[in-house]
Amino acid sequence: MEIKSAFLIKILYLIIILFVSSCETKKEELDPDNNIYGCMNSDAINFMSNATVDDGSCEYLGCTESEAANYDSAATIDDGNCIGIDQVPDEYEVFWNDEFSGDSLDLRFWNIEQMGPGAVNDELQTYTNSPENILLNNGFLYIRAKKDNPFDPNQPGYTSGRINTAGKVDLQYGYWEVRAKLPSGTGTWPAIWMLNSEIFTVGWPYCGEIDIMEHVGYDPDRVFFSIHNTNNYGNVGGTNQQGIYNLSGIENDFHTYAIEWGPTYIRGYIDGILYFNYAKPMGGNYGDWPYDSPFFLIINLAVGGEWGGQQGVDNSVFPASFIIDYARMFRKI
Repeated sequence: MEIKSAFLIKILYLIIILFVSSCETKKEELDPDNNIYGCMNSDAINFMSNATVDDGSCEYLGCTESEAANYDSAATIDDGNCIGIDQVPDEYEVFWNDEFSGDSLDLRFWNIEQMGPGAVNDELQTYTNSPENILLNNGFLYIRAKKDNPFDPNQPGYTSGRINTAGKVDLQYGYWEVRAKLPSGTGTWPAIWMLNSEIFTVGWPYCGEIDIMEHVGYDPDRVFFSIHNTNNYGNVGGTNQQGIYNLSGIENDFHTYAIEWGPTYIRGYIDGILYFNYAKPMGGNYGDWPYDSPFFLIINLAVGGEWGGQQGVDNSVFPASFIIDYARMFRKI
């Protein structure tokens, strides 16, 4: 019995060897070079880094509506970001936009920042990548500030969201606009702002900063447009580096916050109304005009901090939502 079993095992082993050899021979006949077929274009959403032969399967996200201002003839899958020609400012063309029409934040464009409380401006929140703090719903981006659960009023903790386009989308000059609805309540501090892409080599404030919109909840009927540079980077209130727009009930509706920026000017708008106009100083140097490089976009909702927390934090307002309809960048034609 043992001899027969050993014999059968040997026979089975030989059959497996012959089968594998046959398969390998057929494989070599079909593809003698052992090629790997797939999409070889790194711009495609189905790019295969190990492919050796392009099989024509590449798929590209973009606007597929031929009548749209940002129609992309190479796109094979519509990304929901089409906008009409009437939505483009005169003398400009679409450079980039995000209409937030997907199910989650598009990480082709955005980075989600994570940092602890006190990391900037003595703010109280922890910035997270949680869908509790950053989520898309029905065509809107929600950045939500929440109290910790359980919440200890003696040692209050909060979470919120902060996103940026660093290393993914930046632009020198142009017309940028973000349509948004502000949160309300003492202690909230939403912002739409820009940083020079050179920050990673030269640091802040030398790189320069532009704040398209800042709002603090204890001062509900005003928004601020500010610029910062080496020569004046702290509290720029009362100088020509800050503009203030007053509107009763501004938190109750969506408004469009925008910047128009060129080699010699920076202009701030709300709903198309100009309320900040700064000209490049005559004979100015990098110390007061670091605005001739590409900048990237940042959107966040802070809790408390040096400015937002000047009158404390009303814990009854949470969760508080900063709701973004779209973000767009236009380049001068």
